[in-house]
Amino acid sequence: MVYCDGAKREGFVALKTLVISDLDGTLLTSKERISEYSLEHLNGMIDGQGLKFTYATARSLNSAAKACWGLRQNLPVILYNGALIMEPSTQEKLYNKHFNEGQLAYLKELFARFDVWPLAYSFCGGEEHVSWIEGKETSGVLRYLERRKGDRRLHPIRSREELRGEDIFYFTCIGKKEDLDKLHEEVESSLDIRCIYEQETYRTDYWCEIMPEGTSKGEAAKKLKEILNAERVVCFGDGRNDRSLFAMADESYAVQNAVPELKKTASGVIGYSEEDAVCKFIAEHIKEYT
Repeated sequence: MVYCDGAKREGFVALKTLVISDLDGTLLTSKERISEYSLEHLNGMIDGQGLKFTYATARSLNSAAKACWGLRQNLPVILYNGALIMEPSTQEKLYNKHFNEGQLAYLKELFARFDVWPLAYSFCGGEEHVSWIEGKETSGVLRYLERRKGDRRLHPIRSREELRGEDIFYFTCIGKKEDLDKLHEEVESSLDIRCIYEQETYRTDYWCEIMPEGTSKGEAAKKLKEILNAERVVCFGDGRNDRSLFAMADESYAVQNAVPELKKTASGVIGYSEEDAVCKFIAEHIKEYT
């Protein structure tokens, strides 16, 4: 059953505190993995002390699952910067926000005008697709595809005309800053489309991620809080795309390597992501969160 209205869901017992962490630059190390230390101790708190822990990321479920391999994922997760909430074990969609026909027409015109060739994310017949035009890949897109060889979501197309459907919910443009700046400026001026524009955490490429207005980690976290009947939310992050998450949370903590503007809005600043700061902070406060 597709569950997309964000109302309370039968089967979830009300919980005191929902702990949500960003992944890249926050919970993960520069190797794009959870360290063995954090993995062991987070699982111990989830299994033995009742910690209710999940993540909110710009990644897809496939990418996030690889980065978090071995972590107990017994709660729904927030993906694509809040465009999707999904149960990892069943891959059931609990919440999904997609573009309307007018938004898609506008974006396709912009992509053609600025000669940008994005990755497009959609659901077709219940299956997730990642589409792109073969032969038009940037080096960043090629790296993205190389790391996902064998991924059943990959769905190459031959022309812009093949990029259609009302179920497209996310675009990602990967490339040099100078090649994406104008696109970003145009999308930013739109009233009903949202854009996150940042340098990749571990690379020099820039990512211009485009989604319907109202899509954010914070909005998705509100939905998840309702679904899980949680009393409060505690969150961790490092980037600009975590600002909405911090704004809705009861407590918010920025890692030491976070961008300055996020630190200013945080309840507190903890250690570095490379030093297992999130796991250690949770361990110190576990009695407050369970």
